[in-house]
Amino acid sequence: MNPLRLVRTVLWGFLGLRKGQEHQRDLENMRPVPLILTGVSLAAGLVFCLLMVAKFAVAGA
Repeated sequence: MNPLRLVRTVLWGFLGLRKGQEHQRDLENMRPVPLILTGVSLAAGLVFCLLMVAKFAVAGA
C-alpha cells in the first residue's frame, strides 16, 4: 500500500468528505492496521502542531 494514499485517505476521513467510488475502493484495498496507525500518527502530529502554536502565542504575549 502506498503511504501517500494512506495519508490522503485519513485526511479525507478527518474532513468527512470522502464518498462514492473512490471511498469504496479505499475500503476494499486497505488493511485496517496501517490505516489506524496512520490516523493516530496524523492526529498526534496535529495535536503537537497545535501545542507548538499555543506555546508560541503564549510566549509572545
